[in-house]
Amino acid sequence: MKKYIWIIASVAVIFLVYHFSVQAKNNRLENALAIQYSNQLTSASEKLVKLSDSIDQTLLFQDKEALEQPLDDVWRLSSDVRASISALPIDSETSTAWMNYLNRIGNGASLVKEGKVPIEDWQKNMSNARDNLRSLSEQWAFTNREDGSKDYIVNSFVNNKVNKSSEKNWKSLGNSVKTYTESDFPMTASETDQQKKKDLKHIEDSEVTAEQMKQKFIKLFPEFKDATIHITESSKDAPYPFYHIQFHKGIRIGYADFTKKGGHLLSYLMERPFDQTAISVEQLKEKASTYMKAFDYADTEMVEYRENNIAWHLSFARKDSENDALIYADGIQLKVAKDNGELLGLNAMEYIQKEKIAPQEVKPLNYKEMFSSDFSVEEERLAYVENKELQQRLAFEVLTKNDSIGTYRIYIDTENHEILHSEKLP
Repeated sequence: MKKYIWIIASVAVIFLVYHFSVQAKNNRLENALAIQYSNQLTSASEKLVKLSDSIDQTLLFQDKEALEQPLDDVWRLSSDVRASISALPIDSETSTAWMNYLNRIGNGASLVKEGKVPIEDWQKNMSNARDNLRSLSEQWAFTNREDGSKDYIVNSFVNNKVNKSSEKNWKSLGNSVKTYTESDFPMTASETDQQKKKDLKHIEDSEVTAEQMKQKFIKLFPEFKDATIHITESSKDAPYPFYHIQFHKGIRIGYADFTKKGGHLLSYLMERPFDQTAISVEQLKEKASTYMKAFDYADTEMVEYRENNIAWHLSFARKDSENDALIYADGIQLKVAKDNGELLGLNAMEYIQKEKIAPQEVKPLNYKEMFSSDFSVEEERLAYVENKELQQRLAFEVLTKNDSIGTYRIYIDTENHEILHSEKLP
C-alpha cells in the first residue's frame, strides 16, 4: 500500500513540476507576444503619422519633379502601414477596410507619379485623407487605452489570436514572434556618422610643439594662466595627431583638444558650480560672437540656440567666402553658462574637417511653378546640404508657409532644382 502511495505521490509531484514548467513557459511566451503586439501597435501609429506628413508634402508642390519624392514616400509608407496592420490579430472586417483604404492611397500616389491622375484631383482627395490617418493613429495608440497595460494587450490581442486559431499552440506562436519584424525601414539619428569621419590629412599647417600649444591655450583662455596644466599627445594609432590638455584651477576643471598641425581648437569642456543668475539673450549672443572671433572662427553664423537650466547651447555654420551660403556640415557647437556667459564647452571637429565644395551653377527658380498657390515664401537664402549620394550641393533654403498645413523648410538644388530635403517646422 505504501508503495502505491509513493508512486501516486511521485506522479503528482512530476505532474505539478511539469504543470508549473509549462505555465512558466506559457507566461514567457505571453509576455513576448504582448511586447511584440505593443511594438506593432506603436509602430503602426508612428507610420500613420509619417504617412500623413508625406501626404502633406504632396499638397505642397505642383511641379512634377518636386512631387516625385513625396509621392514615392506615400507609396512606400502606405505599404509599410499595411504590413504592420496585417501583423496584428484585429477584427478581420476592420482590418480589411483599412487595408483597402491604404491600398487606394498608395496606388493613387503611384498613378499621380505616372501622370495617369491629375495632381489637382489627388490634392483635393488627400485634404481629408491626412486628417483620417491622424485620427486612426490616435485611436490605435495603445498607450491611450487602459494605459497600455500588459493585461489589455494580452486580453485584446494575444488571447484573441489563440481563440481564433485554436489549432495553433503556444509553440507555434512562440516561433511566429521570432519571424516578426519591427519595421521595414528603420530610422536612426546617426546613420551617416561613420561616413562623415575624416583623418584631417587636408591640414597643411606646420606642427606645433607642446610648449607652443600651452602658450596658445593660455592666450585663448587667459583666465587659466595660473591653472595646473597637463599636456599629453594622442596615441600612434589615433586617426589624426592631437594634443590633449587637462587643466584645473579652483572650482574649475576641464580639458581641451588641439590638432598637432596648426594647433586648431577641436573641443573644449569645463565644469564648475553654477549660480542662479542669468544673462540676457543679447548678452549671450555678444559673448558667443566674442568667443568665435577669439578662436579665429569668425567666418561662421549662428543658426540655432536653445537653453536648459544651466547653459545655452548654440550652433554655428561656416559661411562660404564666395556666396555667403551656409555650410551646415562645417558646424561648431558652443555651450555657454547662463549665469555669467562663461564658455563651458566647444566642439569644432566638423568645422576643422572642412567639406570640399565644388563649383555649382545657380539657375533662377520660379516659386509660383514650384509651390501650390496657397503657399507663400517667407524667407530665402543659400546653403550647402547633402544629397542622397552624400555630396554637398548648393541649395535654395526656402521657408514656405500655408495657414492650414503649416510651415516647411525646403532645400532645392540651385542647378537641377531637385528637392534635397524638406522638413515640417513645429
